[in-house]
Amino acid sequence: MTAEAAAVAERTRLGLADLPAAALPVIDEAGELARAVDREAADPWDTLRALGQHGLLSAPLPLQVELVHALARRCTATAFSLWGHRSGLEYHAVTGTPPPAGSETGTPALASGMAPAYKEEAGLGEIPLVATDQADGSLAVSGVLPWCSNLRPGSWIVLPVRWEDGRRAIVRVARDAAGVSVKPLVGLAALDGTSSGVLRLEQVAVAPHDVLTEDVPAFRDRARAAFLLIQSGMCPGLAGAALDAAEAAADPVARRVLGAEIEAGREDWETLREDLVRAVEEAADAADAAGPAVDAPGASRRQLVTVRLETALLAGRATRLEQKTVGGRGYALASDTSRRAREAAFLPVQSPTEIHLRHLLAPTGEAPRSPS
Repeated sequence: MTAEAAAVAERTRLGLADLPAAALPVIDEAGELARAVDREAADPWDTLRALGQHGLLSAPLPLQVELVHALARRCTATAFSLWGHRSGLEYHAVTGTPPPAGSETGTPALASGMAPAYKEEAGLGEIPLVATDQADGSLAVSGVLPWCSNLRPGSWIVLPVRWEDGRRAIVRVARDAAGVSVKPLVGLAALDGTSSGVLRLEQVAVAPHDVLTEDVPAFRDRARAAFLLIQSGMCPGLAGAALDAAEAAADPVARRVLGAEIEAGREDWETLREDLVRAVEEAADAADAAGPAVDAPGASRRQLVTVRLETALLAGRATRLEQKTVGGRGYALASDTSRRAREAAFLPVQSPTEIHLRHLLAPTGEAPRSPS
């Protein structure tokens, strides 16, 4: 086996968990559907519901990160939809709240509207959704989330709210509830299949049993690992597929001219795989030792942020390398090269954005391992 073939074989999995054999055809089919999903001619939720039949939508963190990595190698839009849904399940788990019926198998979908809570924690803005107490014990919530995904009919959205008196809470609202409206975001680079849109709430009633917690700082800490690590798992999946394609397309001249970049890509992928695996294992060990709703030592916040940033930057470098070696045929919108480049272009703006992540690391004096 050549060094190139060995590198490709190693990049097919993270080594966190073995995916069930019955799920492998579903994952492979996601790759076959990737171009159709990119054109909105196929629905990523067909894949997710099929995975749900194998219990994989609510799988433990190590298996979940392995799964999202496998999907991102084939279709990052499908992996991104899985991240949003699995995050929604995590929000229920860490607050001890039963999730909506059927969500563990993908019907209904769950959406993560948690970006404002983490931005507020970082001093980057205020939660835009305002709650007022009602006489019957419910809340009325109004405001706008400028971006949310998985906003499918029948879905549930988990999001933060604030009161004018300074209180905060995490609540869930039904996509189809009175007062909820969605302006679909269309024409997105590689993400039109993710049911993304602008979410507007106008005096939406939230019953007491739909308030997950009023301890938002503790909630953020308990949900942070899954929120960031499942996102991070997408990045080496996308990066690995791009590096595979780059090495396969490189002719002798490209190997001579770009040899240092190709080798750096191999080394960076393996280094970041080790960093990600270590963080996932530490987070999983902490959850096993203390339970998901109890604070416990695990991967540090700095470690989680660093892994998320570095893996996203690697995906950008890898897709640019693929474009160089594949050449003009990768410029066609229908090509896998173009799709991966557009998928990677989303990562700097996916919340937490690259600016948000760099902001969090700035007080430590740390800089990314390699430039973006």
